[in-house]
Amino acid sequence: MSTRIHTETSPDSAVSLLMEEGIAILRIDQPGKSVNVLSSDVVAELAGIVERLESGGIRARALVITSGKPGVWVAGADVGQLAMVRTAADGQTLSRDGQRLLDRLEGLSIPVIAAIDGATLGGGLEIALACTYRIATDSPKTKLGFPEVQLGLIPGAGGTQRLPRLIGVAAALDLMLSSRQIDAKRARKMGLVDEVVPAPILLQRAVAAAGEVADGKLSPRAGRPRGSPLWMEKIPGALAVILRKARGDVMEKTGGHFPAPLRLLEVVERTLDKPLPEGLEIEAAAFGELAVSPEARALIHVFFISTAAKNDPGAPEGTTPHPVERVAVVGAGFMGAGIATVTAENGMRVRLKDASPEGVARGVRTATRSLRARAEKRRRPEHEIIKLLDRVEGTVEYTGFGSTDLVVEAVFEDLELKHRVLREIEGVVREETVIASNTSSIPIASLASPLARPEQVIGLHFFSPVEKMPLVEIIMTRETSPEVVVTCHAWAKRIGKTPIIVNDSPGFYVNRILGPYMNEAAILLEEGAEIEDIDEAMTDWGFPVGPVTLYDEVGFDVAAKSGKILAQASGGRIVLSTVLDRLIEDGRQGRKNGRGFYRYADGEKRDPDDDVYKLIGDPEPRDHSPEEIQERLVLAMVNEAVYALSEGVLRRADDGDVGAVFGFGFPPFRGGPFWYLDATGPAVIVERLRALESRYGPRFTPAPLLVHKAATGERFSHPDHLGE
Repeated sequence: MSTRIHTETSPDSAVSLLMEEGIAILRIDQPGKSVNVLSSDVVAELAGIVERLESGGIRARALVITSGKPGVWVAGADVGQLAMVRTAADGQTLSRDGQRLLDRLEGLSIPVIAAIDGATLGGGLEIALACTYRIATDSPKTKLGFPEVQLGLIPGAGGTQRLPRLIGVAAALDLMLSSRQIDAKRARKMGLVDEVVPAPILLQRAVAAAGEVADGKLSPRAGRPRGSPLWMEKIPGALAVILRKARGDVMEKTGGHFPAPLRLLEVVERTLDKPLPEGLEIEAAAFGELAVSPEARALIHVFFISTAAKNDPGAPEGTTPHPVERVAVVGAGFMGAGIATVTAENGMRVRLKDASPEGVARGVRTATRSLRARAEKRRRPEHEIIKLLDRVEGTVEYTGFGSTDLVVEAVFEDLELKHRVLREIEGVVREETVIASNTSSIPIASLASPLARPEQVIGLHFFSPVEKMPLVEIIMTRETSPEVVVTCHAWAKRIGKTPIIVNDSPGFYVNRILGPYMNEAAILLEEGAEIEDIDEAMTDWGFPVGPVTLYDEVGFDVAAKSGKILAQASGGRIVLSTVLDRLIEDGRQGRKNGRGFYRYADGEKRDPDDDVYKLIGDPEPRDHSPEEIQERLVLAMVNEAVYALSEGVLRRADDGDVGAVFGFGFPPFRGGPFWYLDATGPAVIVERLRALESRYGPRFTPAPLLVHKAATGERFSHPDHLGE
């Protein structure tokens, strides 16, 4: 029988306490929130409970910590409060507050059992680490991990100290540096949790285990599982090898642009032979300094604006989405197969249509191979994989389209072809079916113009490869109905994407700002710049790949077609380089036919193809400094982003940052084009653009809105979440 303990808290309390057979059960359930986070209020309430347990005000044999949120234990720290940190000292104080609470929790004279069901991340996992015994459910929603480095931070409530002591340095570094989230079975094997149980019996088992630990009948097994490699770390020199390899991996992955992973390695290395209190001081100091770094502020900005994009359906309040359970994709090429893959993976049936049986077979084969590979990586059982693969159906006819809720057209980027296909789709679907085009540059209004129901037509611009790229641009015309917009927004989130809603325009937003960036790279080649120098300069600036490599990946035909559309829409401001036309005349398409700016062997990129220089006129080699290359390409892009905002393509600057970061890898530690403009200063950017304009002409003319911001001192972003 359970008895509620008077905790002297308000009805709005996030923490409640029950007593069952001498076992105190502490339940965290923040009112008005879908998840539990470690806000200052929650920390204070937990501290109050711990104090009463310490003083004997609450008499219990053991303590069980559980959650009242379905699918969530504790999802981490309150990012909003992290964002309000103004000084390194503030950040250090925040870290020490959390450390002190968990020190006291760990130091209780009674055993503490973590009864984990759902997401247990960051500060939540740090609570669990301070417990005596950890039990987790086998629910697929139970995930454990440390995502802090994704925000430019490190674990700050003892995570860098307790995790290596529990599971070893190598495993701890892998978990903290990768930000990956592991399931309960993997956590049990690693030694992070002691038991894995079905969700329905979690609390029952936790209470029983608490009594057994209190009576000395059960001891924690986590941290020393059978076959543990921890003994290897005691070999002289082993830890140095582990740390050296980890540092090399970090540098290879990040280029040193992200300070948090390197600082994490430093903290772990410096504290390996120190007592816990000394290690915690070093952790807190590092956390405080990182919390006010430009990189952390930019990454926290990206976190908030991407969350906002997911929560804004882009329609009047009260507009409800239609349910989407049956989807069709017309065009079974690489993009179409990718869209089918993510649709089926997220529980919907999808019909994949192409013009020929061969095309259908290729598309279905591509989709099912991808589905199987992704399912096996997640260790899904074979019967679930078979059920998953059965969701993809191939067809050369429009049979079955009458029952679809959403049809995505993904045929070749040709206006006449798309018109024909869209008319065919409209003729076989229900009036309420959403008709979407996966065009990358053709205005949606022109695609919808010959249709009888243009209000049902919308753009859904995916990025390649669909399974990996997180962004979807939702493009609405003046005629697109609000219900269609919110339906597509809800569906995009369901398939795991981050959506931004933009207004119809040639190239929309992402491809529009990529256009001047890519074109400037081609102009540099005509001026005698080396292929590798251009790519290296931009990866050094933080892009995942350089623009020349990106040309090869996108394909010359697609890039040339998009470039012409964008140049025509610029009113003469942008004059296209002729480099792509010359390469296309030579039969080059990029990676897809193994002939691009780079050579390819067995599908792998090799050295630059020197024949390219001959095709573009053998320009006299000329040294361009990395700084010059970066300045020209980056400013061409951010200036175009301002034009897009001023013309109403974007609804707000924050969406422009989301689109650039998640659409093509604008360096997230720089926060996106508009955050970069604000951080650098609009007046500084205008001055630099004027200098480029005087040398290279109107393609560098500063956007009028940018000039206005420079004159008034206004920002593009309004980061209330960063306390500014």
